[in-house]
Amino acid sequence: MDIIIMNKESYHNDLKNKWKMFVKHGWVATNSTNHVMLRSWQKCLKHCDPRHWNTPVKASGQTLQTIFSRNEEFIRISQRVVEDHFTLAGDDRLAFLIIDPHGWVLSLNAAGDYSSQLRELGIESGMSWAEDGIGTNVYSLCRETNLYTQLEGAEHFSEQLHCYAMSAAPVIDYYGNIHGYIVCIIETTAELVKLKTSYSCATEIANYIYIENEQKLINKVLCQHNAVIECMDDGFICWNSHSLITMVNSQAQTLLNIDKESLIGQNIRKGFVFPPILNEAITQRNKLSQKQIVLECRGEFIELMVTLRPLSDGSFLLFLHPLDKIRKIAQQQISTNANFTFDSLHAASGGMKQVLLIARRAIKSISPILINGEEGVGKLSLAMAIHNESEQRDGPFISVDCQMLSPENILHELLGSDVGPSPSKFELAHNGTLYLDKVEYLSGEVQSVLLKVLKTGLVTRSDSHRLIPVRFRLITCTSSSLREYVQQGAFSRQLYYEISMNEIEIPPLRKRREDLKQMIDDIIDKYQERTRKKMTITPDANSVLLEYRWPGNISEFKNRMEKVFINCNRLVLGLENIPLDIRQNNSSGDDDIPHLTSLAELEMQAIEHTCRVCEWNLTKAAEVLKIGRTTLWRKLKIYNLYPNVEHAD
Repeated sequence: MDIIIMNKESYHNDLKNKWKMFVKHGWVATNSTNHVMLRSWQKCLKHCDPRHWNTPVKASGQTLQTIFSRNEEFIRISQRVVEDHFTLAGDDRLAFLIIDPHGWVLSLNAAGDYSSQLRELGIESGMSWAEDGIGTNVYSLCRETNLYTQLEGAEHFSEQLHCYAMSAAPVIDYYGNIHGYIVCIIETTAELVKLKTSYSCATEIANYIYIENEQKLINKVLCQHNAVIECMDDGFICWNSHSLITMVNSQAQTLLNIDKESLIGQNIRKGFVFPPILNEAITQRNKLSQKQIVLECRGEFIELMVTLRPLSDGSFLLFLHPLDKIRKIAQQQISTNANFTFDSLHAASGGMKQVLLIARRAIKSISPILINGEEGVGKLSLAMAIHNESEQRDGPFISVDCQMLSPENILHELLGSDVGPSPSKFELAHNGTLYLDKVEYLSGEVQSVLLKVLKTGLVTRSDSHRLIPVRFRLITCTSSSLREYVQQGAFSRQLYYEISMNEIEIPPLRKRREDLKQMIDDIIDKYQERTRKKMTITPDANSVLLEYRWPGNISEFKNRMEKVFINCNRLVLGLENIPLDIRQNNSSGDDDIPHLTSLAELEMQAIEHTCRVCEWNLTKAAEVLKIGRTTLWRKLKIYNLYPNVEHAD
C-alpha cells in the first residue's frame, strides 16, 4: 500500500473514489494503487458483486470436525496467545480470527456486541475466507505473499467490508512451514496501530510452536536415549566432574545387586572401591577397554569386565560388561557341536554294549572320564554322547587337541590371559564338558596345572594371580597306554589317578562285526538319501567289507566307503567296486593279531613323544628314555625329528 501524506478521512475518501472508478469502468490508475490489491480486484470482478454481500461458505458437521481435528495443536497454542493479547488490549471493538492454511476460520475472539456484528456477516468459526466468495481480503493477499498484510476501508473489494480495517500475519515456524494465519479486525475510525497486534501474535505463536517442537524432539531423543541405556546388556554408570553419580541403568543395578536410586547423587568413591588399574585410569583420565577387574561395592566383591570413557566436560562413563554373557558368546564361538547320543552310536556288539553300560554309570558323577582306544574308533563321538546324556548337556562342549598345542603356547592356550582378555579353556567349559584329546602330549608343567584345577576347582590365568572358580566335566582320551607313560615318568602318576576314576576302553572295529554290519547299512541309507537313488550291495562285497581288518577303524571306514560310492557308477555295489587292497587283505586269521609296527617306527614314536612331553629338554628326555644325551641327539638327526637340534637344551 502506497504511503500518501494526507489525513485519514481524505485518504479513505480517495480509496472510495478509486474503488467506485474500478467498479464502474473495470480499471483505475495504477500509479498510486497497490498492485497486489489491484490484481485481486480484477479477479474478484469476475466472481463477486462488490455492492452485494453473499453470506460466506461455512463448513459444518463432519467437515468442520475434520478441520478442527487437523488443526488441534495450532488451535491450542494460538488460542492461548490470542486470548492474552485480546485481554491485554481491553478493546471491545477489536476482533481476532485464527485461520488455518486453507482459509477456514478456526476461532473468533471478540466482545459480545462486536462479535454479533461480525457473525451477522457470516464471520465466525467454520467460515471460508476464499477470495472468490467475499472478494479481496487480508487473508487472501497474505497467503499470496506470505507477508504481513493490512487493508483499510475501500481497499476491500466488497462494500460490506469498507467500514473495517484488517491485518493478517502468517504463522511460519523455524523450518518455513506455514501453520495458519492471525487476522485482526477493527473499525476504520480506530487507531490503525492496533492492527500490528496480529503480527505480534503470529510471531509469538511461531515461537511457541518452535519451542514445543523442540521439547517434543528432546523428549523423543531422551526417551530413545533412556530406552537404549535400559536395553543395554552392559551396566552403565556415569558420574560428573565432582565425582557425583548422575546416571545408573537397570543392568548395573542387577550386576551390582544394589538399588540404582540409592546411588544417584552419591560420591562414586563412597559406594565403590576400584582396583589400582581403574583408579590410575580415572586419575589420569585415560581410556580403558574391556579390562577384567574385581571391584568392591558396599562390602561385596564383584568380578566384571569394564570399559572407561572420560568425557570432555570432566565426567566419566563406566560400562560394566557381564562376564557370564561374554563367556557364553565365547563358548558359542569356540564350542564344538556335540551331536551324538548313546542311541546314535553303533552298539550292536557286546564290546560296545559294555562301553555304553560303563558310560551310563560314569555320568552319574562329576568325576573325570578317561577313554582309551585306537585311532579312529570313535572316542570323540562317545565323549559327545556322554556330554549330551549328562547334566552338562545344556553347557558348552570344549574340545582341545593336546598334540596340536605348541610347547611355547600351551599354557597361554589353556589358561588364557587377562590381556585381551582371553578366558581359559576351563572357564569356557564352565557348566559344560572339557574334552582333552591325546592327553599324553601334555607337558609336565601343564599336567601340574590340570591336576591343581581338578583338585581345587580354581584356575589362575597365565599372567594373573586371580583365582577363578570353575565347574566342568573332564573327559580325556588317548590312543596310547598311559600306564606305561606313568612307569616311564613321562606322565604324572597323581594326574593319571585323578583322570582315570572312570576308564572306558573302546574296542577296535575289527572286534565289532555286528557294529560294522550296522555301519554298512547306515552308510548305504545315507547315500540313498543324499542322491535319491536306491543302492544295494552284493553278498560278496558285503562279506569282503566285514572281513577286512580296518586298521584305521571308523575314520578309515568312512573315508574308504565314500570313495567307493563316488567311483561306483551302478546302483549295485559289487565286489569289483571294492578297492583291491581291501579284497586282498580279507584274511580270516585271528582277530586278535595286532597291527605290526617296525622297531624303527616304535623307536621314532617313543623319542618324539618323550621329547614333546619334556618340552624338548634333551637332558630330561634322555633320562626318561634311559639313553645318553649324545645318543638321543644322534637319533633325533637320524629321524629328522627336531629341525634345530643345535638349539635344544
